[in-house]
Amino acid sequence: MLELSSYFSSIMNRRLILDSRKAHQKLQRMALQIYEHNMDASVILFGIESGGYAVAQILAGYLKDFAHKDFQVHSLKINKVNPLAEVSISFDSSLDFKDKTVIIIDDVQNSGRTMMYAIRSFLDYPLTSVQACVLVDRAHPKFPVRCDYVGLSLSTTLQEHVQVEVNGDAVEVFLS
Repeated sequence: MLELSSYFSSIMNRRLILDSRKAHQKLQRMALQIYEHNMDASVILFGIESGGYAVAQILAGYLKDFAHKDFQVHSLKINKVNPLAEVSISFDSSLDFKDKTVIIIDDVQNSGRTMMYAIRSFLDYPLTSVQACVLVDRAHPKFPVRCDYVGLSLSTTLQEHVQVEVNGDAVEVFLS
């Protein structure tokens, strides 16, 4: 019962730090940066399930507006309890990675651990580059991962939690 009460307490004490309009401004800016840095590259987007995949789909829409072409979006699932044992990537086996740029996207970066394991998944492919993108970076690095594209850098305590909620076109970011 105590766990349930602390859960409801955290929901009640959360603060909106990015409303949907501001979140979309950040996402649009990030998409423009991705486009500018990869104008001549062949780009494939991989979103870390579940929040990162939703963010990747939104970014793909903005990228399409800038580049006037479609971008492939695939999901990357990482077992956060045992990341070495279980990483699954959804893509067609005929997908050619040669001379491609892969951009790995997540909603929130805490320590860099998830992004580190995600990047590790692509080391066996003949890529031109691997880039990292995150909507919110909490600035608690434990691994040497720096994201190339960041929507919001946010200094938090280790006890605080950042939650990105995507519901259709609405994107909101909360701190509890």
